[in-house]
Amino acid sequence: MFAAVILAIAVTDIAVSLNRLLEAGARVRWDWLAPMAALVAFLKIVTQWWTWFFARPLAGGLTFEMYVGVLVGAVLLFLLAAASLPSEADGPVIDLAAYYQRVRRRYWWLFAAHWLVSNAVDIWIQMQVSGARLDLLSPAYLVLPVAVSLALLRWRWWHALCLATFTALYLAQFFGKGLGQ
Repeated sequence: MFAAVILAIAVTDIAVSLNRLLEAGARVRWDWLAPMAALVAFLKIVTQWWTWFFARPLAGGLTFEMYVGVLVGAVLLFLLAAASLPSEADGPVIDLAAYYQRVRRRYWWLFAAHWLVSNAVDIWIQMQVSGARLDLLSPAYLVLPVAVSLALLRWRWWHALCLATFTALYLAQFFGKGLGQ
């Protein structure tokens, strides 16, 4: 429950930041990379909660250390969400392209850190609680090198392509699945 509260605060941060941008109106120089980063963070939060909902039968087997790992992942996800849009809408002009360039390294390092922590904890929990086996051939392992490349490279086309791809992947991950499935 505590981890879900952290995710709710992360969604709130995105919504408040977006509201500040909308209130700033004509002072905002809109660019789509920062809002797309916010969308990816939002979808990452939603899919994280959805995953936790389906993993609730495993919750009884969690140790304190595992739960701390879950909380660390939730905090990293909050920091990712908070970095996606400017928190303040002060000043004569808010340039979202410049903002994204300024925070892109932090955003993608947080993305990579969250992916590492959440996947390591997930594997740990599944192996310890339900006896699952490690699958080293999953295409999901490509996420980490892509996130690192986004932290290191400034190519706008690469950022646009990857943000669009992550959006599609997060939308497709649970598309058509109900909470009871």
